[in-house]
Amino acid sequence: CKLQVAQLAQPAFVSEGPTVRQFFVLMANPLLLEPQYHKQTLLPLLSLISSMPAACSALLTRWWSHVPPALLERVVGVVHQFITVRLYYTQRIDEAIIAGTKVLGLLYDANEAALAGGWRTTADAARLDYKAFYNDAVNQEVNLKEDYRRWKSERSEFSFCRHPYVLEPSSKSRVLMYDATAQMTHEFEGAILRSLFVGATSPYLVLKVRRAHLIQDTLLRVSQHHQDLKKPLKVQFVGEDGIDEGGVQKEFFQLIMAQIFDVNYGMFTYDEERRFFWFNRASFESHREFELIGVLLGVAIYNGVILDVRFPHVVYKKLMSDVLTLADLKKAFPDIGNSLQLLLDFEPASQVEETFGLCMQVTFEEFGQKLAHDLVAGGGEVPVTQHNRGEYVRRYTEYLLAGSVARQFEAFLRGFHSVCGGECLRLFRWEELELLICGSPDLDFEALERAAQYDDGYSRDHPSIMLLWEAIHELPVELKKKFLFFSTGSDRVPIKGLGNLNFVISRNGADEERLPSAHTCFNHLLLPEYKTKEKLKAQLLKAISDTEGFHII
Repeated sequence: CKLQVAQLAQPAFVSEGPTVRQFFVLMANPLLLEPQYHKQTLLPLLSLISSMPAACSALLTRWWSHVPPALLERVVGVVHQFITVRLYYTQRIDEAIIAGTKVLGLLYDANEAALAGGWRTTADAARLDYKAFYNDAVNQEVNLKEDYRRWKSERSEFSFCRHPYVLEPSSKSRVLMYDATAQMTHEFEGAILRSLFVGATSPYLVLKVRRAHLIQDTLLRVSQHHQDLKKPLKVQFVGEDGIDEGGVQKEFFQLIMAQIFDVNYGMFTYDEERRFFWFNRASFESHREFELIGVLLGVAIYNGVILDVRFPHVVYKKLMSDVLTLADLKKAFPDIGNSLQLLLDFEPASQVEETFGLCMQVTFEEFGQKLAHDLVAGGGEVPVTQHNRGEYVRRYTEYLLAGSVARQFEAFLRGFHSVCGGECLRLFRWEELELLICGSPDLDFEALERAAQYDDGYSRDHPSIMLLWEAIHELPVELKKKFLFFSTGSDRVPIKGLGNLNFVISRNGADEERLPSAHTCFNHLLLPEYKTKEKLKAQLLKAISDTEGFHII
C-alpha cells in the first residue's frame, strides 16, 4: 500500500481513470483506521486526492455516490479520524488537515448526489445523515472567531467557513454572531460618526410600540429605520418604564408573532393535523405585512432570539433556494402528496385517464366559491393521461408550494434577506436554518440541571435545589415548557441545547408562602427555600400557570 501511494505521488500518475480507481480502492481499506498508517500512507493519499484535476474529483465523487452506505460511512470515518488526530496532535491547521477537509467535502458531495439521483432514499435511511460530516475536533478546538477573520480576509486563506459541512449548527450560529457583531459594530461606529456631523443618531434599532397597536407601530418603525435593522435591538413599550436587557424584546417577539399568526388576522392558515401555519393564498393583507414577518425573523436571528414559528419544512427550503419536489409535498401536505404519488404509480397506465378523470387544472375554494387554476394553457380541456401525468404532478407541486403563494412568499423572502442575506446564510442547510430560528426540539432538562449555576446560598447539593429538580423532572412536557418560559422568557430551546443555557438559581428568602419569580432577561430564577417537595411543586405550578407576558423584576 505504501509503495502504491508513493508511485501515485508522481504527478504523471494523476490522470482520469486507472489512478482514480486506485484511490477509490485504497480509501476503502479498513487498515487506514489505524493511526500508524496515517503519516506514510493516508496523508499522501489525501493530499493527492485533494489536489486532483476537477474531472478526476468528479469521477471519484460519482463512484462514491454509488457505494453502499456502510462503506461510505467507513471512508468518512477514516477521514474524520485523520483530521481529529492531526488537529489534536499539532494544535494548528496545516496542509494535512486542509487536504482531509477537502476530501471530506468530496464525500459529502457524493452523499448529497446519492439522494438527489435517487440511488438512495431517506425512507430506508440509506443515505448518511448530514450530521455524520460534522467533525468534533474542528468544532471544539478551532478558534472560530479567527476562522471567521480568515474567511473574510481578502487573502486566499483556508477557512472552515468555506467548508461548512464540518461545522455543527452551534458553530455556524457563533460565526453568524461574529458577523452580526461585525456589522452591528460597523453600524454603531457609523452612527457615532454621523452624530458628530448631522446630529445624534441611536447606535441601536429602537422600536417604540404600543401594545394595542403592535403590528401597525412595528411596521411604521421598521419602515422609518430600515437602514438600522442590523443594529442591536432595543424595544420600548410606550407608557411603560424599564430598560430592555433582553426580556422586553423576548416579550415583544412573543406578542407580535402571536398576533401575526392568529388565523383571524388572515395572513396564514393553520393545519390542525400537522400543527403548522401556511401562507393564506387568499390573504387581503398587503405585501408590507408579509415583508415584516421576514424582517422580524432576520432581526431575531441577529439578536439571538428563538421564535415559536411553526412553518412546514418547505418554508426553510424556499428561504435557502432549494429545489422543491413531490417528496417535499408528501412531507408537508401528505394527503395531497400521496394522492399524486398514487397517480404516478397507477397501473395499468393506459387507464389513467378513465380512472382518475383529471384535467391539467387545480381547483380550490375561496370564500365559498369554487375556483380553478390552469396548469397549462387551456388546462380545463387537457386530460391527464399516462403520457402527461408526470408533468401534471410536477406542475401541481410547483403551483401548490410556490405559485399559489408567490405574492406572499416573495414579500416574506424580501424582508428576510434585507436583514439576513449574504454569505453567512449560505453556511446553513435548511434543517440548520430551522434550528437557528426555532431552536432545538430537544427538551433535555438533565442537561439544564448539569449546567445550572447557583447563588445567594444555594448549591447543587442544597435540599431545596434537589427538591426543585425532582419536581421539574416529574412534570409533563407542556409544564416543562411553561417552566422554561417562566424562567427565561421563552419556551424554545437554544440551538446549542439547554446544556449551554446560562441558567442561574438564587435563594430568595425562607418565606414558603412566597412564589418563585424570575429575571427573564438574565435566565435567572429566584427560588424561596421550600422545605418539602409538595410545597415547592404547588408554589412552582402557581407561578408558572400565568405565563402570558413577561414577569420582569
